[in-house]
Amino acid sequence: MRTEITVPRRRKGHPGLVIHRSRMISNADFTFVEGIRVTNVARTLLDLAGVVAPVALGRAIDRAERLELFDLGPIEELLGRAGGRDGTRSLRRAIAEWRPSDSRSELEDRFQELVHRAGLRSPRVNVALEGERGTHEVDCFWPWARFVVQLDGFAFHRTRRDHQRDASTDADLELAGYRVMRLTWDDVVRHDRRTLRRVARSLDG
Repeated sequence: MRTEITVPRRRKGHPGLVIHRSRMISNADFTFVEGIRVTNVARTLLDLAGVVAPVALGRAIDRAERLELFDLGPIEELLGRAGGRDGTRSLRRAIAEWRPSDSRSELEDRFQELVHRAGLRSPRVNVALEGERGTHEVDCFWPWARFVVQLDGFAFHRTRRDHQRDASTDADLELAGYRVMRLTWDDVVRHDRRTLRRVARSLDG
């Protein structure tokens, strides 16, 4: 495993080390891990963006997010002072692809349009249902089918903690006799036909 070091001026090489020279050195780009000064997530992503393929950069962003280390604010601040440094264009493009394109209300509107266009009966929206262990607000509910659709807008369903909370809610509702389906932006917008078949089959069943 290689150890890579970023320094403000040229240094002599050392066995086992890969040394990078950069004029863009700021205390804001570093943190400490077990007493060792290392680049923070934002600076690491920028450095990676200059040397890896877009797919690999996307995986790194996803990994940081899964570890709950990803913070858009410091990345935008870093890009603001990076100028034309290698990797800035790639990182901007990766962030644009990562950035959520939907709000909860827009996703709900899209889903309602989808249901209406298919001629399905409209659900009740934003309903409070009693589970085994408490009350939960659900996005869409068809009472006669005891069928629930939860619309997972990115802003509120992105971290590991969010997914754990969602799984707990679903389990509680299912124990109370409801069937629960979770749909994302891609499900509603990009894979609408497949989603309609799933919803229609659940309502028929």
